[in-house]
Amino acid sequence: MHVHSFGNRHFEMKRELYISITERLRELIRGTEFEGHVLCVGGCVRDRIMGHEIKDIDIAVTLPDGGIRLAEWLDQNGHTSIHAVTYPTYHTAMFRLKDYPDEELEAVQTRKEKYNDHNSRNPVTAFGTIEEDCMRRDLTINALYWDISTGEVIDITGHGAEDIRDHIIRTPADPDLTYDDDPLRILRCIRFASRYGWEIEPSTWDGMLRNVPRLEIISRERIRDEFEKMLSCDHPVMAMGLLRQSGAMHFVVPEMEKAYEMNQNDYHFGTVWEHSMKVLENISAVTSRTDLRLAAVLHDIGKVRAREERVDGSVHFIGHELAGAVMVKEIMSRLKFPNRAIDDVSFLTLYHMSCKQWGQVIQSKHNRKIRKLQYICKTEQRFDDLMTLIHADNMAHAEGRCLPEQVPFIRKRSVDMIAEGSALFGYKPWLTGNDIMELKGLSPGPRVKECQEFLLKLAFVNPLRDKEEVIKHLKGYRLKKTKKDE
Repeated sequence: MHVHSFGNRHFEMKRELYISITERLRELIRGTEFEGHVLCVGGCVRDRIMGHEIKDIDIAVTLPDGGIRLAEWLDQNGHTSIHAVTYPTYHTAMFRLKDYPDEELEAVQTRKEKYNDHNSRNPVTAFGTIEEDCMRRDLTINALYWDISTGEVIDITGHGAEDIRDHIIRTPADPDLTYDDDPLRILRCIRFASRYGWEIEPSTWDGMLRNVPRLEIISRERIRDEFEKMLSCDHPVMAMGLLRQSGAMHFVVPEMEKAYEMNQNDYHFGTVWEHSMKVLENISAVTSRTDLRLAAVLHDIGKVRAREERVDGSVHFIGHELAGAVMVKEIMSRLKFPNRAIDDVSFLTLYHMSCKQWGQVIQSKHNRKIRKLQYICKTEQRFDDLMTLIHADNMAHAEGRCLPEQVPFIRKRSVDMIAEGSALFGYKPWLTGNDIMELKGLSPGPRVKECQEFLLKLAFVNPLRDKEEVIKHLKGYRLKKTKKDE
């Protein structure tokens, strides 16, 4: 066991609050059975050492049922703002100190775990020593303890503090045991490595490779949660690379495996995978939004179904955006993403090719196409998201094919349209269906829809026409002949 004291560091926003809460707890437990047994553990200790914002305070108590006993003792002695909530099955308790009513604290006994079912990651837990509690944790940097009474950091493995210093990701126990017990820790390891941009220690990495097939027992929801966190971290391209190299991608987005070595045409550099990672890199430079980063990863996934190599050796991906939108829905539904997120990412995938043929500098003749795209997007936000993806995609093409000015031109043109009132976001037609039927002498049916589509095309060209002009155009419009007319 190694003991460290905190040096003078610069800490962010919640440092003072964290210190104040722990100092109050120190005062409250002084002279009680809890003195010397109440420890902060995990992320709050790690983040304090690293100088990061502290988000949550997790407490471990080195006494049997210590978490519940501490919460109940605080409650009974009037130190909580509301009654503590206990979870005897899990030996945990949630409480809020009277002096800090907005901060929820979680306390649990130090634990040891036993996995009786090899096909489940739900262990049987019991009270354990601090050493046993440490060895059940995922990483050394998350297995540091801070003794509230003494102010010392307890580093059971002897590696936690130095791994933070040396930027190393490592398991506290034998990696095979760690990952065999809970293979989700493989994804957590990738997530933390890519969160900080740190190196995974060789024996830990080898253990991940040996145990990656165990991810088969992990629920889709838990895999999705880790995948989302990887996408939102500081180094998402690194995360995707580690998923590939470890073999874990097979349990996250197996469809992506076919993209690794899939060559493309002259418009692109590298493989479908390399292009997609460049788009992810480009989009991550401008936004941390998970949905847009996921769209970057998946926007060309349809190429694995649409790829066509012709007799002359040329490669084509005709309709890959259509195939991709379908595949995005399949992938995200399997991972239990919310319907709204599925709709957003599949939409971006479906329309990411919308401007490819427009050229570098958008001519005035394309105004109607811009308005049509505004109409399809419905909102300025979705239009802006699509432009963000298209620009990231454009800039990931082969040299000379990047169209760096295309999206800036489209954005400016769209802003001008909004200013002059000619944009088609939230388009409201000049005439209702009843108006059309009255003007054209029609009954409800497909001919009314035909007229509505004609009016929409007029709006794409110039939505600022007055109603009388529109009526004139509609009256002069010749309906298409049907079989009944022949």
